[in-house]
Parts: sequence; structure tokens; C-alpha cells
Amino acid sequence: MRRRLSALALIAAALPTSLAGCRYDDPVLVAFVAADAEDTHAQPADIEAFEQRVGQRCDGCAVEVYDASGDADTQARLVDQALAAGAAVLVLEPVDVEAAEELTTRAGEVPVVAFGELVPGADRFVGLDSAPPDGSSDTDAGDDVEAARDVVSGKSRSMVFVPARAMSEQAADVAVGLASQTPVDGATEHEGVPAWLFESEVVTRDELAEVLVKEGVVDLDALCSGETARRCADLGLR
Repeated sequence: MRRRLSALALIAAALPTSLAGCRYDDPVLVAFVAADAEDTHAQPADIEAFEQRVGQRCDGCAVEVYDASGDADTQARLVDQALAAGAAVLVLEPVDVEAAEELTTRAGEVPVVAFGELVPGADRFVGLDSAPPDGSSDTDAGDDVEAARDVVSGKSRSMVFVPARAMSEQAADVAVGLASQTPVDGATEHEGVPAWLFESEVVTRDELAEVLVKEGVVDLDALCSGETARRCADLGLR
């Protein structure tokens, strides 16, 4: 189990007025209960992006991250811990959707943001509009840098890109909005729940630079080092 608590910086000067000004005398606890924060293949949570975004959106908020390490029973215990610690909002990335339904009941008055997969009983949902394309022998669905390097080297024809950072930042916005009782724009309805939905994308070799490098998802030095350096030069990536 990995737990991390960080008091977040006060940087509201450049924030939208709808969420800036979220100030509290005592820290407001936003709990993120991750399915498996150490599994690089378990997209889509970007914990660092989530923490940073909460800091940008809420003066006086604190984020605590609980890691279930892929175990549903552990996740249930961590939800209990987060609630006992006084979490004002619970962001839940379920290990098992069916098992997680009980956790939304345990939350009681504490709003729950389901992340990645919709959990019955959740108050809000941030996830994909549809399931990512199935991985196959010619489509890599792993860690972004690893998958992109496989595409550059020719081991894979394409990779599946899930916008983990954008989704995590949106989840932070939704959590802060719930904590401050401030509406968050852009929601649609998904199975009766206000939802912010994103699209996964199949990225080919010709699209790597435009989709991943230009947007800052993959660092060019990480992509084009070692055995892929020469291939990157041949492809005009650097």
C-alpha cells in the first residue's frame, strides 16, 4: 500500500473564476483511491497530474492517494480509511466494478467520482466514451513511452493512446467542484450520471510526433534513445 499526503501550493492567480477562490480555514481532503498506481499498463490514472491540478484549482485542499495494488479487498479497506480521515470527496478508480458498488454506499454523504470505469452509485464519472481498442500483435496498449518505442522500432504497427493526463486533470476539476459546490462545465449524461468522456486513439508511426511528442505526452529524448535513436533519425523524428 502506498499513501502520500501533500499540502498543495496556492496558485489561483491564473485560474478560471468558476473554481478559483476555493479557500478553507482547514485543509479539505480529496482522496484518490487508485486501482494500482504502480502498474504502468493499467491506464488511465495519472496521479501526479491529478495532484497538481487540485493544487491549481483549490487553495487549502490536500490530496491523499491510496493505492489498492490491484486488490479489491484492499481497496475497500482504503476507502474506509479515507472516509475515517475525513475525505470531503472520494475519487475511485475501481479494481472491480461490481465490488466497488458497495463502496459508493459506504461513502454516504461523501460524493464519489468514478474514474476510468463507471461504478453504480457514483455521483460523477470521468472515463472513456468507449473501451480502448483491444491490444493485438500489431497494436501495443502498454505504457506510453514503451509502446511508442515499440512503434518506432517496428515491433508494433500502432499503439493505443489513452489521454490519461487530461482525464486525471478533469477528475481533479470535478472533485474540486464537488468540494466547493461549484458546477463544472462540459458534462454529458452517461447512464444517468453526469460524465466527462474522453476518446482513446490508435496512433501509428506517422502520427507519433503530432499526437504524442508535440502534445508533451512522450518526451523526445525518452522516445529516441538507445536502440531507437537511429530509427528516429531515419523517420525524421529528430
